[in-house]
Amino acid sequence: MGLSCRRSPWPILELILLVAAGVSAAQLHAQTPGDDAPDRPWSTRRSYSVFAEYSPDSSHILLGDTGQRIFVTVGGSFSQRLVLNRVWQFSWAPEVRPVVLESDPVQTGFDYDFCFPTSLSGLGLPCTPESGSYRYPQKVPQLNTGIRVQDASFTYEGQTYYQDYTFVYGRRWTWAGGISPIAFRTGFLPGRRLQPILSVTGGFAASPRDIPMFDTSAFNFTFSFGAGFQFWRDRTHATQIEYRIQHLSNADIGFSDPGVDSQMIHVSYVWGRR
Repeated sequence: MGLSCRRSPWPILELILLVAAGVSAAQLHAQTPGDDAPDRPWSTRRSYSVFAEYSPDSSHILLGDTGQRIFVTVGGSFSQRLVLNRVWQFSWAPEVRPVVLESDPVQTGFDYDFCFPTSLSGLGLPCTPESGSYRYPQKVPQLNTGIRVQDASFTYEGQTYYQDYTFVYGRRWTWAGGISPIAFRTGFLPGRRLQPILSVTGGFAASPRDIPMFDTSAFNFTFSFGAGFQFWRDRTHATQIEYRIQHLSNADIGFSDPGVDSQMIHVSYVWGRR
């Protein structure tokens, strides 16, 4: 299941304020002297980026039980370097996501094929098959679409009767917006153009309706962690590619909390100031 904490979300906001205070203090005291030395040219004090993210599927990885969710995200990030030395650098890197498109598999209805007993069945006459379809008034999100067909049959006075259902599925897209103020990035080998990086983020997302299921929540918490590379084209411009694991859930503030675990490809274009 998703996060199991049933506490109010206000402690999260308190944590965000504490982190912001710590970042401000770190900007004043944690910068290593001589951080613009010639042997570390591929690093900027402050940088900005635009990014896109894509996840084609979801499955149980950490805490989530919801499958087959798709995410497409466009956002931006600000990065403030806090520590720099010859081996690694550490930055506060909050992210904002004004466009988060989330897609749920939904059941739209079913096709049926019936053969039930009638008043004439006791006379040994077979039933008359009936086939048709039914479409729901609204699309119903599913944990997954693994169940495609449901069959049942029974025998009455020597005659076999049946009811067969074939479920019909589709997709629905929901827009959301999010922010990750608790976000840090560690880069290695700042003296080289190609630098390995590690990242961790924490924040929330809000949408106009419950995701990923009915009776969950339109407000969800998010966290992610990942690794990748940053390639500097020149001393102030870079391209960043990461693989991230992301978790989204409502921390049990909704009626249910199945949670979503996704594997994300994160691509950024970065420009900075020395």
